[in-house]
Amino acid sequence: MKKLIFLFTVILLVQIGCKKDTIDRSMQKDGQPPAAVQVEKVVPLSGAVEIHFKEPTDDDLLCVKASYTTKDGKLRETKVSRFINTIKVEGFGDTSTYKVQLQAEDKGGNLSDPTEITVRPGQPAITTVMKDLVIQPDFGGVNIQFNNTDKDNLAIVLLAHDTLGDFVPINTYYTDLKMGDFSTHGMKAEKTQIGVYVRDRWGNISDTLITDVLPLYEVQLDRTKMKGVVLPNDAPLGYGGDIKYLFDGSAANNGKSYYHSGDAATMPQWFTFDMGVTAKLSRLVWFMRQDFFYTLHNPRNVEIWGSNNPSSDGSFDSWILLAKHEQIKPSGLPAGELSQADMDAAAAGETINFPLDAPKVRYIRFKTTRNWSDGTYVNFNEIQLFGDPN
Repeated sequence: MKKLIFLFTVILLVQIGCKKDTIDRSMQKDGQPPAAVQVEKVVPLSGAVEIHFKEPTDDDLLCVKASYTTKDGKLRETKVSRFINTIKVEGFGDTSTYKVQLQAEDKGGNLSDPTEITVRPGQPAITTVMKDLVIQPDFGGVNIQFNNTDKDNLAIVLLAHDTLGDFVPINTYYTDLKMGDFSTHGMKAEKTQIGVYVRDRWGNISDTLITDVLPLYEVQLDRTKMKGVVLPNDAPLGYGGDIKYLFDGSAANNGKSYYHSGDAATMPQWFTFDMGVTAKLSRLVWFMRQDFFYTLHNPRNVEIWGSNNPSSDGSFDSWILLAKHEQIKPSGLPAGELSQADMDAAAAGETINFPLDAPKVRYIRFKTTRNWSDGTYVNFNEIQLFGDPN
């Protein structure tokens, strides 16, 4: 029995030794570099190229890497594993020619002779987005519309003169959407010079477009003139909430100054209020209940309706839909978890921009189709309205 145990132990040690020897030999620097990479074709892409190559056949091949030097002297490198025969080289800021060097690397760190090719990438997103950019006046500022066909991660930067006369960034809009628009407010209704440029995630920057705009007149409407209007089918109130608290001038949470629907409310639900003046609205800003940011009863999906003569039966027959909006949590974190970006966005308030062709209205219906808990209550702290009351 002892002989059998001894024999089994010897066999096991031999097997382990063989496996270890195989591993060690495959990882050691054998001084034998892989064969040079053979390029088959190059496909230009937006701000990039896709290089197709013949897959090296070396048994100990680890990866293939491509590198190039940017116009400002930065070295960029991309790697793909031995199982892939294409490599995408990105980050080009123009359509100039670039020299790209490809090398194969084995598990021992040996490098093949470099294969150098000349490539010409397609137009980068910073260029194509700028070509289709639309700039138009907006209430108290400017609106910028863009097309971003490849959904690149971009920053669209708006410039204007500050109080010292310096031409500086006043707003940066980050996006990876295929198309969209954004507005910048806080400008006077007078001829204003602005600049716009686009930046990508590699730091490439487009040329700056400089133009003049005439922002439309905008003021914050007088909250003291606003009051709730109770119509049939409006959501019942509850828990000490009241429409009037939405216009008390305080977005702070003091435990009682908020709007809150009652137990009998169902979803969707709405409430109605009189602005006290007929106005062409530019935007509505609402402020969440502070101890429940992006959770519980705060509105998430809303519709804003306007009217000048609401139907007494509470129907929507005399109302026009001004805007539909979904609130997005900047961080995307689960309920109860907040990033600094979430906190900053909540403090600034959630803004709904109205289309420039929206009609003048006096009465507003704030309709919630979904809250952050998918429940049946609606609860938040404050509303501000902006536009032209003249």
